[in-house]
Parts: sequence; C-alpha cells; structure tokens
Amino acid sequence: MRTLGQASATALIKSDRVIRTTADAEREIAAWRRRSGKGFWVESRDGVENTCEAQIVNGIARLGFVELTELTLNITMHEGNLRRITVTEWTAWYPLASVSIREWFEFGPLNGLPNRFLVSRTEKPAAAVVEFPSSLRDQQRTKAFAINTKCLVRPSLCKTAEDILPGVWQLDSDVRRD
Repeated sequence: MRTLGQASATALIKSDRVIRTTADAEREIAAWRRRSGKGFWVESRDGVENTCEAQIVNGIARLGFVELTELTLNITMHEGNLRRITVTEWTAWYPLASVSIREWFEFGPLNGLPNRFLVSRTEKPAAAVVEFPSSLRDQQRTKAFAINTKCLVRPSLCKTAEDILPGVWQLDSDVRRD
C-alpha cells in the first residue's frame, strides 16, 4: 500500500484507460514500477490467474482529521492473457461508500456479457459495481473510469457511489444497445 496524492491516483486511472491488450498492461505495470518502485505493485497468484495490485491511500487520514480513502487498481492475467481490470475507490465515511469498476477482456465465466454497462444497484446509494466488456467504445470506457480522485484529499465530499463516480446510476441507460 502506498500513500500518494490525488495526482498519482489520477495518473494511475489514466494509465488504466490506455490498457487494451496484454502488452499494454505489461508496459503500464513496468512503467509504474520504474516510477514508483518495485513495491508499488503487489503480485498474487491463484492457480492460473496472476493479479497485480496497486493501492493509493490518502496520507492525511493518519492524522485523524478525515476518514481513510483508498483507490485500488487490479490487473488480472489468466494463463498469461489480460482477463480483467478492476478499479475500486472507497471511503470509510459512515456508511462506507464505494465503487468497483470491472472491465472484462477475456470473459471466462461471463461468456455472453452484453456489449453495454451492467450496474449493480443492490447497495444504492452507498455502493455500486460497474461491469462491462472491453469491446465498448472508448467514449463509454472513459465515462466508466471517471473516478473522482478528489475523494483522496477531501473524503468528506464522497459519501455515496454517485460522489465517487458521478453519473454511475445512469451508465447502463446511457449506452446504445447493439
């Protein structure tokens, strides 16, 4: 876990947006390792899956003036191929607010995932899960990754999923169905 600022979180999300292939993912992981040190990415294995995880937390939470907020990026490979990118931001404001975004490259158990956003509303308004295939247009992908990184420096502004990802509840109604 790394304590870095909003600029680092924004840069991490931007690098996520350029990942379209396994080679892109490997290049971005290598670039962040050069920039932030080898300990920035934590690797874990589960059978044939390998996940690289980067975490950015707000350092000001240690002072006790604000609640802890964290941004996490997971890049998962399955048998050496890019399978999924997951970006999660949460703040420990009560109740916990979070958004988890999952872009699937190799669907595996989700074969037949429609070419649109799927938004889970089970914990609305506090939390949302957004899932979509990598085949979505870049304009749509950009909307999904429009995480409010200001939550890292001003967590009191981020008490709902909508605060963390503005427009989250409209994502699945905003996509033209093919």
